[in-house]
Amino acid sequence: MWQFQVQEPVVTVTEVGQGELPVGLARLIHINALACDHNRVLDYRTKQLEVRLLASYLHTAGAGGPLRVDHRAFTASSRHIRGFVAESSGLGMLTAAGEALFAWDNTAHPLHSFDALPGSMTGYQNDGIRPDLLFHLPGGRVAGEARGRHRRTKTLLPKRPLAEQKNRLQDLARWSAAHQDHDYFMSWVWIGRSGVAVDIFLPQDKRWDGALDVRWKRQSQGHQWRFPMHERRRRPSEDPFGQMPTDEPEPPLIPPSATDTLRTMLPVPAAARTQPMADPLSRTGRLVQRLYDTAPELDAEFVGNPVRGTWVPADALGPAQHEVLLAVLAKQPPPQAGVRERLARAEGRFDACLDGRLLTVVRSVAEPPPSWQDLEEVLLSPA
Repeated sequence: MWQFQVQEPVVTVTEVGQGELPVGLARLIHINALACDHNRVLDYRTKQLEVRLLASYLHTAGAGGPLRVDHRAFTASSRHIRGFVAESSGLGMLTAAGEALFAWDNTAHPLHSFDALPGSMTGYQNDGIRPDLLFHLPGGRVAGEARGRHRRTKTLLPKRPLAEQKNRLQDLARWSAAHQDHDYFMSWVWIGRSGVAVDIFLPQDKRWDGALDVRWKRQSQGHQWRFPMHERRRRPSEDPFGQMPTDEPEPPLIPPSATDTLRTMLPVPAAARTQPMADPLSRTGRLVQRLYDTAPELDAEFVGNPVRGTWVPADALGPAQHEVLLAVLAKQPPPQAGVRERLARAEGRFDACLDGRLLTVVRSVAEPPPSWQDLEEVLLSPA
């Protein structure tokens, strides 16, 4: 984990600690089930295929354990499949970092994508550089950026931040300055033969110190890295199918803001400027309803609430290690328990995530499926 401080014209990055970041596979699958184009046709069957594929590449050593990947299958896969797995891992790590570092709780505080902000949230630019997710915390909004890369070397974590990370921190620093020093952080996932790891870059601010797990903190100051906020640089070598570039050579040097300037100068049609945007909260509701309408019926109820969906084995690469339930409730459930309480109640038997009407459960094939009463006891807050 790194902390950075922006004091124009210099950005200083300091290593502050290391530790394990619990990642719920159910939460990771859940986040990606909702990460789709709200304007396209949506079908439960296609979402289930994506879930089966993602869960075949990724697994955890017990509920909330470190995230792992089938590296041999990952490196043998096509570029767009690697990009899908990598981008999904990045979003999962970003939300896990928000939960672990800021005590963000999805049951109490909303989470928005910068691609679909509610109309009430004015003041954010719709073009140019911008982060991925917007966390709403008691102390204010924090923007989150998810990035990543495949590491071919035996050492999973680099000893110091690389050029691509520096470039993105520069981008985010400029974005923050353009939005009245908006708070932000970045997670950068590394996928390699020894597993999955993440670099987390936090702003150097006393407000975050109390949120950091003491086991992550170093006894003494670690490596320090300084670079100018504005400089000539190489264009980031991004994978067109996801944010997971390979170790291919980078393109020639370009002026630092050429791409951003081009984006902001492109004319916007008058119709696009005046057409009202639907509130993403209502669009998410329609998305979940479409999932419910196309999901197979399930002879079950969750606190008296009809449920649709089915279990699917994660067996796209061979015998399944776990199965996943992607289920949709007929209506909004009662208040839900927080992530830490949820994991403690499950006691490693299964991993479950309930967010609104969407329910995701991951269990080992060696364990029997949890009963609906088990799920209610784990997921719902006490009356």
